[in-house]
Amino acid sequence: MNFNSENIELFLTVLDTGSFSAAARKLNRVPSAVSMAIANIEAELGYHLFERTHRKVIPTAAALALEPQARI
Repeated sequence: MNFNSENIELFLTVLDTGSFSAAARKLNRVPSAVSMAIANIEAELGYHLFERTHRKVIPTAAALALEPQARI
C-alpha cells in the first residue's frame, strides 16, 4: 500500500471528524469520494479502519494503532 500524504490526510480527517460527510466538507470533496477512497485504502491494507453507521464512522483498533504513525 502506498500510504501517501493524500491518503494520510484523508484517513486523519475522517478520524478527527468522525464522519465521511464532515471530512468531505473539510477536504472540499463529495462524501462518496471520501467513502470510496477509504474503502480502497482498507482493501489494500486488508482490514477495516472504520465501522460504518448511518451517521458516523467509528475507528477500529487497527485505525487507532495506525493513528500515531500517520500523525508523524
